[in-house]
Amino acid sequence: MIDYSKRRFLVIDDQAQARDALRAIAQTIGAFSVEFAANYQDAIYRIRNNTPDVILCDYLLGEGRSGQQLLEELRRFNLLPDESVFMMVTGEQSYEQVVSAVELVPDDYIIKPFSPDKLLLRLDRIAQRKAFFGSYYREKRRQNYAQALAILETKKQSEAGRPYRFEILRQQAEVLLASGETTQAEQAYRQILDQHAFPWAKAGIARSLHAQNRQSEARAAIDDVVRDTPHFFDAADLKAKICMAQGEHATAQAVLDEVSRKTPRNYLRKRLLAEAATLNGDSATARTMMADVISNDSMPGAIAPADRLALARSHLQAGDKLSTEQLLLGLRDSEVQNFTLDDQASYAALLALCVPEKGRARFSGLRPALLDTALSTPARIDVIRAALGLNDPKLADKHAAQLMAGDEAKKIFGNLRALYALHGREVDFRELQKQAALQRIHHEETPPAA
Repeated sequence: MIDYSKRRFLVIDDQAQARDALRAIAQTIGAFSVEFAANYQDAIYRIRNNTPDVILCDYLLGEGRSGQQLLEELRRFNLLPDESVFMMVTGEQSYEQVVSAVELVPDDYIIKPFSPDKLLLRLDRIAQRKAFFGSYYREKRRQNYAQALAILETKKQSEAGRPYRFEILRQQAEVLLASGETTQAEQAYRQILDQHAFPWAKAGIARSLHAQNRQSEARAAIDDVVRDTPHFFDAADLKAKICMAQGEHATAQAVLDEVSRKTPRNYLRKRLLAEAATLNGDSATARTMMADVISNDSMPGAIAPADRLALARSHLQAGDKLSTEQLLLGLRDSEVQNFTLDDQASYAALLALCVPEKGRARFSGLRPALLDTALSTPARIDVIRAALGLNDPKLADKHAAQLMAGDEAKKIFGNLRALYALHGREVDFRELQKQAALQRIHHEETPPAA
């Protein structure tokens, strides 16, 4: 018997009567410390400041928010340790939406109305599972992946692990993927799929193939998941990423546009949609999405310099140099100085393009570092655009050649070709493309060193 008097409960519901009813049920099973949260923001605040052991969260939280969105945000910012229990409380009409979230699921769900005995049964079952995986959770949190895998293997062989067989297999595959062992992760997911056709296992195979840059195979795998599991929105996100990697930006944008309309407060998805729209040349959608993100992604620390730079990039792509200038010059110089080199490179490049008299000197000052440093793909494209505009072919060609030789060549090929064509350098770009192709062939034909 588990002693719930020593565990902190948080009841989340926007209806006072429902909160009182849930507290009464929790107290009936022995809970002593029961706090309330009346809405989404209140819940975030309380969980950030004092993580509860058990969360009972209604699916509908008012103001267009849901318990699923709350769970996504908690996981996104690592605010909810694996040891905490997150139970969704739902009415019959919301049941379908709760159980269809096959990727990021709550620990359990319970349909209203329910008795204290039913809640106790569910909580006991979850608590036992959490205790069983406790040592694994600790090692995973430390990113000690080898030890985490060893613990899972031991548990898989134990008698106590029999009820958790598929969860152990899933966690093993997830750890392999997180640690960069993508081929082994693929094999692990395939072994699971041989035993049961879980949508998350099919998506796991696609994720593993995507990480190996085997995009055609990944696309075929994820297409099956998206078709067969229409509410699996994370699978749609993965399909969009794979489409972008294949250079199919219009398809990626269409996929993300559809799921974003169904999940209007998922701001990670809106960032992804803005990226797809930018690659697709749809600056209007990119501007709309990034403006929404910056205005409404209200979690403390959620808005990064890269977000503001993405909005500036979309302004510039739309030909709106004034909005680009206002956004960039609205950033404090002390803030810009603390940017990463990637963000400083993008900032200087975008400023040089929209206000040459103010940005050229900053961009030139960074040039030695830009010639000698590997940058992120968005930063490289910004640098190439600025270098072409400032008649610096050496800097532009260096980064273009590195992009064309890398794993994201198909993703950015159309954008780079358009940039070079804009400056009358189509022949030079074709030569860069040829050299990159020869480099890849040489790399594939050269055996690894003994």
